[in-house]
Amino acid sequence: MASGPFIRSPAGETKYSEGPVMPVITINGPIGCGAVTIGQMVAEQLQLNFVDRLFFTEAARIVGTPVGTLIAKEQRVDRFRDRLGRFVQTMLERSAMSGVSGEPYFGRGIENLPPETYMDLTGEGGGVAQKLDDKTFIEAMNKVAHDLHAQGDAVIIGRGANHILANAAHTLHVGLLAPMEVRVKTLMDREHFEEEEAHIHVEELERAREDFLLKFWKVHPSEASHYHMMLNMGKMNTKTAAEVIAHAAGDLTS
Repeated sequence: MASGPFIRSPAGETKYSEGPVMPVITINGPIGCGAVTIGQMVAEQLQLNFVDRLFFTEAARIVGTPVGTLIAKEQRVDRFRDRLGRFVQTMLERSAMSGVSGEPYFGRGIENLPPETYMDLTGEGGGVAQKLDDKTFIEAMNKVAHDLHAQGDAVIIGRGANHILANAAHTLHVGLLAPMEVRVKTLMDREHFEEEEAHIHVEELERAREDFLLKFWKVHPSEASHYHMMLNMGKMNTKTAAEVIAHAAGDLTS
C-alpha cells in the first residue's frame, strides 16, 4: 500500500509522499453501513492511503488541541447527555479488556461513544468541545481535506470531506445507506451489542451526524445530489460495493 498521507520531517513540517497522483475517494454513510470496511477494501484494491481517524489527528495537530476535542465537536448533541447507563458501562469494560490506556479514543468502538463520556475518558471534561470555536474547527477540517486532495492517493471516510471537496477535480464522492435493521445487525455482529443497545447507538450517532452536517454545510447527509453515487448496503455486500467504487474511480484516471 502507498505510504501514509502525512510524513513528518525532523523539523516537524508536513511533507507528502512522492509518486503518481491517484483519485481521492470520499465514502460517507450512517454507522452500520460498513463505510470503514468498504473504504479499507477500496484502498487495498487501488493501493491508496486509507484515512479515517488520521483526519482528526491531523486537524488536532493544526489546532493544537487533543483529538478527543474534535471528535466531541463533531458528535456533540444535547440528546446524548442522559444516554449513559449500561451502554457506557459496557463500552468502558470493553475498552479496559482491550488494553486501552493512555489513548482511549484509539480503542475499537470508543470513537463512537457519546461525547460527554468520551471527554471523561480522555480527561477533557468541563465543556472542552465548546471551547473550540466553530471557525477554528472548520478551518482545520478544510485544511486537512484540501491537503489530502492535493496529494491524492486517498480514501477518506466521513468528516464532511465530500462537502469540503465538493467541486474538487479527480474526486469521487460515494454515499452509503441501509435500512435500520441492517445497521443494527451490523453493530450487533461487530461490537457484540444487545439489540436495544445497538439500536440506541445507531439512532444517536445518526442524529449527531445529521446535526453536524446541517450546522456546517446546511445539508442532509442522505441528499443524493452530494454524491456521484449512492449504494444501498441492504441490497449488496461490502465486497461488491468496494468493487463498484474501485471501478468507478478508474474512470477518473482514464
